[in-house]
Amino acid sequence: MAAAVDSLLNLSAVSVARYAEQYSDCIKTLPCSAKDTLVRIMTAQGSVTDSNISQVLHAGIRTLDLQNCKISDSALKQIHCPQLRTIILTRCVHITSEGLEALASHCPCLQVVDLTGCSAVTDSGVRALARSCKWLEVISLMECSAVSDVALIEIGAKCRFLYSIYFGGTEVTDAGVMGLATGVCCQSLKELQMVRCRNLTDNAVAAVLSNCANIRIFNFHGCPRITDKSREALHNLIGPNKIQHVSWTVY
Repeated sequence: MAAAVDSLLNLSAVSVARYAEQYSDCIKTLPCSAKDTLVRIMTAQGSVTDSNISQVLHAGIRTLDLQNCKISDSALKQIHCPQLRTIILTRCVHITSEGLEALASHCPCLQVVDLTGCSAVTDSGVRALARSCKWLEVISLMECSAVSDVALIEIGAKCRFLYSIYFGGTEVTDAGVMGLATGVCCQSLKELQMVRCRNLTDNAVAAVLSNCANIRIFNFHGCPRITDKSREALHNLIGPNKIQHVSWTVY
């Protein structure tokens, strides 16, 4: 009987998700457990939008995957979820730093933020996350082409619990990596992905190896200015209780 009830509830949720705009007033009054089911279905379908996001969310939601949804800063400004821990915004190309600043102020407990491919996001948005979200552990800035050293330096200065960061395909330089590697997260950092960064040199690799004693995954392939010197420096740092996964390209 319980399984049949659950099946019926899920079927009802699918129907409501399909016609969310028509049921907006009803959705507002749903209990949190029903909204959780609805959010799961609607985010998977990509049907969460700027116009309905405030109706389907509730203050206690902890994970939000919007990578399939066509949203803008307007949606981010409506996320007032103080318990939110994880938000996935992969390739949400219409969001900017303005939206991230609002998100950071309303969701201070964020631990995982994925901004992969968010090309309109700039340093000011990342700065807001670093300053407001003190518990940040994982952040992806992959292909965020407008992000610079300023963002990495700010993360290094504020995010002491950070253990994983991706910033491949950006224009960051050695200065940004040095700021990150010598910042408050230097001992917590375990994974660093800086692939396809054309401005990085051996100095960036040296900064990580010298300051981040607990690094376990370190990838910097596709960086044309990093030479065989870095491979030699890594030779004695690969093995048990040391770096477990590393990849690079020697030019």
